[in-house]
Amino acid sequence: MAQTEIQSQNRSQQGQTDDLAELEAIASRLWQIAETQQGNSVSLLQILRVLEATHKRIRDDLFQSALPTSRHELFNLLRDIEINGGWPHIYRMKINEICRYLEQTEEIEELKQ
Repeated sequence: MAQTEIQSQNRSQQGQTDDLAELEAIASRLWQIAETQQGNSVSLLQILRVLEATHKRIRDDLFQSALPTSRHELFNLLRDIEINGGWPHIYRMKINEICRYLEQTEEIEELKQ
């Protein structure tokens, strides 16, 4: 019985490793796509919108229903969040940050002239 349990855990861990490798490949491909759009703010913004929408769908449709149902599971989840980098968040630039960036760019251009 214990041997079967260990084999099941090993298969589960292998599946997680395979999923992680696939996810890393997807992230790498996404980065390649973004790099091809370097300098094209409209295309890069669209990529960010797709990422945000995907984040929202995973959070709302899958993650929330997978939240722990016991204190022990909740403790394990919170410990994982603390150890592995906190809560995922998609940062959005604010309009005033974009304006500050533009001002800095203009100042640099003026110094060059």
